[in-house]
Amino acid sequence: MADNEKRIARLCWNLNGWVMPSGPHGKSKHKNSHEALYGFGHEEWLFDTSKVIDGYHYGFLEPVRKQQSAYENSTYDVWLYSIDGQTKKRYWVGDIEGVEVIDSTIAEEIKNLYTQKNWLEEMKQQLTKAGAKIGNLSSGPGIDIFNVRYLPANLKINEQYAELSPGISLYRLSRYVFANYSDEFDVLYNDDEFVFMKGDDTQNDDDGELKTKKHSRKPKEIEITYLHDVIAKGLTKRLRGIHGKENVTPNHPAGYGANKVDIVVRNGKELTFYEIKTYNSVKTSIREAIGQIMEYSLWTNHNRARQLIVVTQPHNDIDKAKTYFRHLRETYGLPIYFQTYDFENDILSEEF
Repeated sequence: MADNEKRIARLCWNLNGWVMPSGPHGKSKHKNSHEALYGFGHEEWLFDTSKVIDGYHYGFLEPVRKQQSAYENSTYDVWLYSIDGQTKKRYWVGDIEGVEVIDSTIAEEIKNLYTQKNWLEEMKQQLTKAGAKIGNLSSGPGIDIFNVRYLPANLKINEQYAELSPGISLYRLSRYVFANYSDEFDVLYNDDEFVFMKGDDTQNDDDGELKTKKHSRKPKEIEITYLHDVIAKGLTKRLRGIHGKENVTPNHPAGYGANKVDIVVRNGKELTFYEIKTYNSVKTSIREAIGQIMEYSLWTNHNRARQLIVVTQPHNDIDKAKTYFRHLRETYGLPIYFQTYDFENDILSEEF
């Protein structure tokens, strides 16, 4: 199979990880733009992978919509970036492999399904809460809301959005165009290299007094709470089928304060704690989960669980996660493991 053509696409600015609208902040101020008129762009739900229909998440890319008929029924790998309308800085957000451009007939079917599932109403409520206008979300054609689809596991989000150098040609692209990808857009990270940087006298050379700085709001990831709840329910049912209902308890009190473990499984006198995280970046999910699940088991001088398991939705970039958990066990002797759960097909991966 030939490789997909790779394109770049700009997303409207969003402070909620493109899971839900974040309001007018940072949006385009061009008087005739949709963002300026309504305070949102239709891309703001592009990463809300809790909404899946027959395995696909449906979303919107403005650069595709501008020449919809030219791209319909084609598949692309898409490199995503966004521009902060206030600071004018560009950020590389992530990539999606295998983005399929759909036609208006499919788009209308998806809009009808979103209406039946009450998802469209949820989107409108999110807009109102964010201080944006609903615009044509209800009355417009489906193709103005959904024009692409992809498999959620093919979404790769940078756990820290990368600020792009002003020197690259991307800074000369201000409009929404489905441009050809260039190696110049590569942002290289070496995840496995750490080199100590020697300090110098210019660092932290202030007088130690508290300084007042202008607040800058940066895009951030947020957890997909609906997806968390769906996985928790499906995983609880699956684990009860294995261990028995009386041995599997969701939202189990952690034994101190108001804290609760997502799922606790009892096997004889031994317990296993499950902590679910549903950020689009697998690394963010792991980072947030490890501290939490270790605290639940060990605070302050206890050893409540024999095994700790971090659970996320499926990702296509989990090889490093597998290596990381094996490294934690071998280096520190921690009884901590990683699994993915596909709620739509009720598939629980092996422990890594």
